[in-house]
Amino acid sequence: MLVVTACGEAVTPPTSAPTPTLCQSQISAIAAVQGKRFTSPVTDQIATVRGVVTRVEPGRGFYIEEDSSHASASLALFIQAEQLSRAAQPGQELALRGRVAELGSNRDTLTALVDLDEHSVCAQEAALPLTRVRLPLKSSEREALEGMRVAFEGSLSLTDAYDMHRGLWTLSAGGALRLPTEDAPPGPAAADRARSDRERSLKVVLPGPDFPASPVGTPVSQVQGVFGHLDERQQLLLDTSPRTDTQNPEPVEPPAPGHLRIVSLNLLNYFNGNGRGGGFPTARGAQTPAEFRLQQQRTQAALDVMQPHLLAVQELENDGFGPHSAARSLLELLNSGGSNDWAFIEPEGDTIGGDVITVGLFYRQQILQPVGQAELLQGAAFENLSRVPMAQLFRERASGQQLLVAVNHLKSKGRCPSEGPNADRGDGQGCWNRARVEAVRALSTWLDQLSKRTGTPRILILGDMNAWRREEPIGAYRDAGYEDLVEALAGLPQHSFVYFGQRGTLDYALATPDLLAAARRAVIWHINADWPRDMLLPRPWLRMSDHDPVIVDFELSQAATSD
Repeated sequence: MLVVTACGEAVTPPTSAPTPTLCQSQISAIAAVQGKRFTSPVTDQIATVRGVVTRVEPGRGFYIEEDSSHASASLALFIQAEQLSRAAQPGQELALRGRVAELGSNRDTLTALVDLDEHSVCAQEAALPLTRVRLPLKSSEREALEGMRVAFEGSLSLTDAYDMHRGLWTLSAGGALRLPTEDAPPGPAAADRARSDRERSLKVVLPGPDFPASPVGTPVSQVQGVFGHLDERQQLLLDTSPRTDTQNPEPVEPPAPGHLRIVSLNLLNYFNGNGRGGGFPTARGAQTPAEFRLQQQRTQAALDVMQPHLLAVQELENDGFGPHSAARSLLELLNSGGSNDWAFIEPEGDTIGGDVITVGLFYRQQILQPVGQAELLQGAAFENLSRVPMAQLFRERASGQQLLVAVNHLKSKGRCPSEGPNADRGDGQGCWNRARVEAVRALSTWLDQLSKRTGTPRILILGDMNAWRREEPIGAYRDAGYEDLVEALAGLPQHSFVYFGQRGTLDYALATPDLLAAARRAVIWHINADWPRDMLLPRPWLRMSDHDPVIVDFELSQAATSD
């Protein structure tokens, strides 16, 4: 028999020789210790339990599970014992006496045995228990599996790979999860979808750091481990490597001869320091020169494949257009791709609005000619809220046709006010919803005025709208007569972003009916949002941002003959 004290005295590793005293003493069923609620009914009481070690976390503790037909409560328990965990092995059957406690401060605490004062090895090389389960699982059903070794049946998909470099996944049943207001209207329907998504999802800790990178949507099978806790959150701690069927994305096709290709791209904070090789870390972008060079390489690789004639960007450093500016750096990157005829639209003033990031328009001079001066939309809707939009009238040199292009970046859902018209209403749209709607209405009115003044009914709005497809800001665009080109030409479902394991669309190409008639192709190229960060990836253009680019092709000359 070994005595283990709460003050961490040295212990002797378990031996194969059983100690009859504790192994044959009065044992409390683990299911009774766990109870049928979220916390143990015998918290702070002394209990003696017996079970097979299923998983060891050296330096922290281990999980044990009893053999029982009890079905309404968990059959497993976490044993918090730092020293003993360094010697415990899966397959050992142990009897342990200690105090029952709930670890953690939230509702989803971990029931455990702590402050051990005695333990015995009752058997060696016992079979590890395994319970087969299936998603979806309600919170009460998950609680009844706490600490148990389980295998998940049915088809599962990777739905969150953002922290895969840290060995963390989220899996889901029925395909990758989607943002509730991407497919359902805000309110009760979105709330029902959110609840269903929680029940269909499963947080997973991979068994090792050397797992190859996989994108969201990857089919996953052979998912098995202990339904334990990490950082006091319930997660499946895998004990074997799952099986994946990863498909690498293909390059997007180049534009057809005679087609005008326009790309909208969130750059994920393209900041070039002081423009002379220093000035790092930057306010929102790269932390080191090496990190910025990697960002440039991935950005250029993606641009080389997409072959745009007009590029609308968001999250460009707002430091003007001088020789050391981020805009000039991006221009040099575009020209290094081989075309060497790129230029940027430079409106009046040193910067575009007062935010640290801004929008930008870059174009091939052999393909497009700016007509007149760029226009900026100031006003209350864009003061410390949405970024200042920019619009430019272009003439396609080959056809002589004109189109009015606006690039926009609406207010995000972060840093929510606690009250007022922009507070989160709890309908699924998040905070600052009114600010986004007001910005859309102001932008639509402004573009209507510019359209009448320039005499062109062909208007294209590009950018990051920070609103999912069924939310009010996108509805305001539709009310103003704009149509989403990707939805119209490629159909639904779509996505350009993954937010906490849920896919949805933030990036749009919205056109008036006159321009829609000239659209030949519209796609979202899934090279960023689905892929994990900070990992070796199979293509040089993967994860160059956190948003996927939107690519639209027009045949303006054909539209001119069919008006």
